[in-house]
Amino acid sequence: MKKFLLFILFIGFSFAFSTKINAQVSKANYSINSGISKSDDGVLVAYPNPAKDFIIVKAKDNEAKIKSVTFYSILGVQVLEYSVNMNAAEIRLDKLRPGKYLMRYLLDDNTQRVTQIIKQ
Repeated sequence: MKKFLLFILFIGFSFAFSTKINAQVSKANYSINSGISKSDDGVLVAYPNPAKDFIIVKAKDNEAKIKSVTFYSILGVQVLEYSVNMNAAEIRLDKLRPGKYLMRYLLDDNTQRVTQIIKQ
């Protein structure tokens, strides 16, 4: 019973401390260098991966806009959410601790996908 109550408290604090912030975006025209590791799922490209300070996300379709990017811990707890509303953005990762994260993004046509990102 004691472990169950601690588990409930842990989940409650996890949701209480997850944050929603706006992405620091710039309207630069990002080119993808073939020497940089990237995550490419056919709809969106995210690079560099693994990342240290930032990650660049870019929709492959020039007409598509990325509505939001949400980061989850491997345990499935939401840790950050960014509002983007652009085709490409540079997202600061300084609020994340080093480790593996699941990055879920939502496009303006409500397409959503999940990819794995490594923060160094």
